[in-house]
Amino acid sequence: MCAGAEGGASMGSNARAGMSYRPVRGTARRLAQAGDAHARLTASPDPKLDYITRLAVQATGAGIGGISLMFKSQIWLPSHIGIRESYVQRAGSFCDRAVADGNDWFEVEDARFDPRFAANPLVAGAPHYRHYAAVPLRSESEHLLGNLWVMSTVPRTLDAAQAEQLRLMGRIVVDMLELRYCDPVTGMFNRAVFLHQLQRLLAGRDGQTVTVGLVDLIGFRQVNELFRRETGDRILRLMGKRLEGWVDGALFGHLGADQFAFALLSPPQDEPAWVQRLCAAIDQPFEVEPGNMHTLHARIGLRRQALPCEEDAGGLLDTADIAASTIRQHQGASAVHEYDAALMARARLRYELREAIRGALRFGRLEVHYQPQVDVAQGRLIGLEALVRWRHPVYGLVGPAMFVPQAESSGRIFELDMHVLDLVCQDLMGWRARGRVVPPVALNFSRASLMHSQIFARLADILEATGVPGDLLEFEVTESLLLDSPQLLHQRVSALRALGVRVAVDDFGTGYSNLDALNSFPFDRLKADRRFVHGVASDARTAGVFALIQGIAAVFDAELLCEGLEDEADLSWLAERGVHCVQGWYFSRAQPAPAIEEVLQRFQHAQAAPLSVPAMRALLA
Repeated sequence: MCAGAEGGASMGSNARAGMSYRPVRGTARRLAQAGDAHARLTASPDPKLDYITRLAVQATGAGIGGISLMFKSQIWLPSHIGIRESYVQRAGSFCDRAVADGNDWFEVEDARFDPRFAANPLVAGAPHYRHYAAVPLRSESEHLLGNLWVMSTVPRTLDAAQAEQLRLMGRIVVDMLELRYCDPVTGMFNRAVFLHQLQRLLAGRDGQTVTVGLVDLIGFRQVNELFRRETGDRILRLMGKRLEGWVDGALFGHLGADQFAFALLSPPQDEPAWVQRLCAAIDQPFEVEPGNMHTLHARIGLRRQALPCEEDAGGLLDTADIAASTIRQHQGASAVHEYDAALMARARLRYELREAIRGALRFGRLEVHYQPQVDVAQGRLIGLEALVRWRHPVYGLVGPAMFVPQAESSGRIFELDMHVLDLVCQDLMGWRARGRVVPPVALNFSRASLMHSQIFARLADILEATGVPGDLLEFEVTESLLLDSPQLLHQRVSALRALGVRVAVDDFGTGYSNLDALNSFPFDRLKADRRFVHGVASDARTAGVFALIQGIAAVFDAELLCEGLEDEADLSWLAERGVHCVQGWYFSRAQPAPAIEEVLQRFQHAQAAPLSVPAMRALLA
């Protein structure tokens, strides 16, 4: 078999922990590392590899066979038949000789008469191995990973057909290894294997320090959409090579899309210098098409941890992700942020928010407050805006600015949005059951939720369960979203309107103000942002911008609603110009559901005739 002079005895845990990376780059090193990580962390065999091994043994008439992946001093056999060992020493083994030979075919007819193997105890003594044949497992980039081999205890040679079958199966094994362990675009470790290998690095390293980094490319999605996926894939491969060439001895992975990761044990003492080298490697220009140079930058989050530690590999990578997500401005270059105590508190908040969404009461509960919207010309309540709050057991009532970004960066924003939608519909159902006249309720949905594949199924389930008609809901889409996948967004919004749901463009004037995008987007209401409402009566520039917004609403035949109204003078100025739909502290702050139900009841009793502004303010107090 593959065993050397030590007879192929199974290695103990100390020997396995001593495995080190070979000084090669690319797929060969990655698959070698992956083999070590997988072997340590999963004891179950790979049925697909075992199937190929069985085919190889049957096709060649051999009794023994396996797949070998090479390490510096050991060999790992992820699949084998006819032997017990999963690890053997590399020195003096058949497999090591086959790899060192460097040819596309390696065969020994009778090991007793081959000076390279005659002294091997497993040849000279039991089990008396004689024949060995192997094909190299060679990656697409021509790195030797190991081999697919068969053995017998009788002298023999394989015929041409058997040899060709073994070669074909070897190519299949390479494809399977790369698919299992590597990202299909870059060939780097995928997320699962990176985490497995990182977990291995953490074991038995007391007294050392590990630095885990997450690299989030800024603007890659736009480049990918503009220059097509083939160019995007080429850029990802380029970035992967730049990372691998940045420092020796590091573990790298491509987590998917525009995110990479790395880990270093006891990083160099000149940390500022190696961090600068990392940024410089990423920031180098590249050619997206002939004559067109482009540059991408990255948000890089670092987590440094002394070992041993209680956190697992996933926890360390998550905290590096948190550190990267805090970087807002990159000033035309890659930026680095290290995880610290403040971010630790934020990570704790993420965890507690997730549990609160799941209903764990010890972390408080999410609740919805509602801010009224009024029409001062008709003297009536025309709507409510739903604003989520988190009643935290320690921090009290927490506003969305503190926790919504955490939900977005941790991938839980869809859960949060659906939870808020369910709470709103539960409130609407209760108010209607108690005879209240209910106006439409506006909810601000994230891009991720609007584009989520399950949004319509979840919306339909919630509406059916609560009996709330779609025309009692209004979904707000921020202006900046209009340029992001406009065709898909148009389809989603049209489908919402088909359910009766109203659509509003929120925070208008703060985004790109792209009239072409607005023209192709179906909407019912335009919401002028607070900065173009507050002080409009006394500031000529604000008034000028507002006049443009009012004109745009008129062109699109959309209702114009002004947010952030706080001043009577601004209200009068707006009314003089025919703008009557407003929302803001001048009338009411956001209030919890029980208080809003009282407001609905008061308006219902007083709504025989249009109400004056003072009367509405009194009812909303």
